[in-house]
Formats: sequence, structure tokens, C-alpha cells
Amino acid sequence: MAGETGKILRGQRAKWISFDGEDWTLIGVRMDSESTNMNPDVTNGKDVTGAPYIDHNGFAPESDIDYKPRKEDSIYPQIQKITNELLKDEENCTFKMIVATLDIEVKDTGVKSASGTGYQVDVLCVPQEDGGDTSGYTIPVNFYENGTRVQGTVTVENKKPTFTPAGSGSTGA
Repeated sequence: MAGETGKILRGQRAKWISFDGEDWTLIGVRMDSESTNMNPDVTNGKDVTGAPYIDHNGFAPESDIDYKPRKEDSIYPQIQKITNELLKDEENCTFKMIVATLDIEVKDTGVKSASGTGYQVDVLCVPQEDGGDTSGYTIPVNFYENGTRVQGTVTVENKKPTFTPAGSGSTGA
């Protein structure tokens, strides 16, 4: 990626979610749009002298995903359990998320290896609905970041990520 020019393809920015930290589900399959809402906490104003100011108090990132469950998705059983039982405790609702910007599109990682930079973070899973239209069962879910982003490198083989924290010689997922 270093030294290259041109736009970064959307397929190079990839996101995976896991309940157990070992089996990962690639997010974005059969979706034409997916983003992380940064939810910045910013206040604009003027002080008593008339001077403008901006206070930036940080972010509260969340990923809103129109999740269309597939039986092969490792996250499906736990999301269905949360939905069925209306769970809200951290033990049952905390997942792990890896986000990376790769050197190739993630669709090509079935035949090529990819690498890039990114982060891993714990996220809290909160389903919003249960149902959908006739195109398929859908569980729109929000994943709220619930921890510190750990920066590092991500390698992908057969569409499965491996995360290595920055400054670490060992891999962890």
C-alpha cells in the first residue's frame, strides 16, 4: 500500500466479527453498503469574549449492520440467542471485531494472501429488529465499541483474518 497512488477500493477495507475470538464472520457479504458511525462528541460555541471554540471530547463508534444470517456464519448462533432470549449482559453480548485496510480486496483472499493494518476491539452486540421481508431473514444489529482499539497488522488467508498487535512477535485472533 505504501507508495501506491489512486483510490482505495471499498473491498480493501474489511471487517470481521467473532464471538469466541477464533471463528470469524466476514461482514459485508450480500451488502452493498457498510460503515462505522464515529458518533463524535463535538461542541461548537462562542465564549463570553465572542471568540469561537470547538471542544472535541472523543468518539463513540458503532457499526450498524443489516445482518442477513447464514447458517455457516460463526456469529449467527449467538446473535440468534441474544435475540431469542433478549440478553443484555456483557458475557453473552460481547464479541470481538477486526477491521483492516488490506493490500488487495478481501474477495480475492480465497486465492491470494492479503496483509494490511488495522485494529481489534471488543464490541457489544445489540440487535435492533428480528424479521425482514421476503428476500430473507434479517437481524439488524448494532455493534458498539466497548474497549480500547488495539492497533496492529492483519493477514488474511482463505478470507480468514489473523491479527497481530503492534510490537508483538506472536499472532492472536
